[in-house]
Amino acid sequence: MALFTGAIIPFMHLSVSAQGLVYPESGGKKVKTLQTKGEFTKTKVDRGLNYYFYQSVDEISGAPQTVYVTEIDLDCGRYNVVFHYGGDSTSAAAIQYGAVAAINATYETDASYIRSEGKNHHEVTIPSGHLRFWKHNGAIVGDGGNRIAIVNGAPGQEAAPEGGEKAIALYKSLSEPNVFSSAPMLIDDYDLVGARYVPEELIGSDFKQFKYEDYRRHQGVRHPRVAVALTEDNDLLLIVVDGRNPKASGMSARELTLFIARHFNPRWALNMDGGGSSTMYIKGLGDPITNVLNYPTDNKKIDHYGQRRICSHILVTRR
Repeated sequence: MALFTGAIIPFMHLSVSAQGLVYPESGGKKVKTLQTKGEFTKTKVDRGLNYYFYQSVDEISGAPQTVYVTEIDLDCGRYNVVFHYGGDSTSAAAIQYGAVAAINATYETDASYIRSEGKNHHEVTIPSGHLRFWKHNGAIVGDGGNRIAIVNGAPGQEAAPEGGEKAIALYKSLSEPNVFSSAPMLIDDYDLVGARYVPEELIGSDFKQFKYEDYRRHQGVRHPRVAVALTEDNDLLLIVVDGRNPKASGMSARELTLFIARHFNPRWALNMDGGGSSTMYIKGLGDPITNVLNYPTDNKKIDHYGQRRICSHILVTRR
């Protein structure tokens, strides 16, 4: 079966901020979010909030995968997206703020640009020649209400130091109160940039020549993954891919890009911190104590209790 390598691009109106951020225009015609049939199960959590679950051998990776997706209709008027900063587990932060859904967010603070509620908590402090300098080249941005944008801060230079410098300059110029950086950009205006972020000719043992934090190895091999995506009709998708267990191989950035595009066709998508940080929370679902749906791996066990204390989270709260 041929792999999905492109996207059907609908026509809808968009809103552009003073700094050039592109937001989906609220109130447009809604379209079906899940593009494929028979592969995901769907649970309606509440009006405007759906949960999708996938567990199968994925045709893109050719490996067993377990994937969790929360869909939030930003037009329905029931939810706020909170950019939370503070060291705690995802479930603890969600419970503290009464969130209905949550995922973990940015990478480590010295490699990230982190602004929430108008306060800059961290800017990128590592130098441009550092091995981890690539980790901030995209960002999810919020206006404090229901307008969310996903921006590529380094178009055409996603893995280059020059792109990282441009991204920092862009984030500093934004007036929006919420900016969480991450990388790599997976989908940029329907362009599947994440599918070519790591040179495709690198396979298998080739990655061992690179240090762990080198972008080619970090994003070229399979790990648990987290991503955010935004559809043209203003639906926010929170995505977690499990890994490191027999039913979940994890994905590379290329595999995650193609998987998201095939099943959901969002206009934008951004990879967030993954690995042992990967956590999805939905109130009332998953583990009866933590409400964590996936299997975080930081305790090296296959259970719901291996969460990390991390610096940032994306929370969905009711208005």
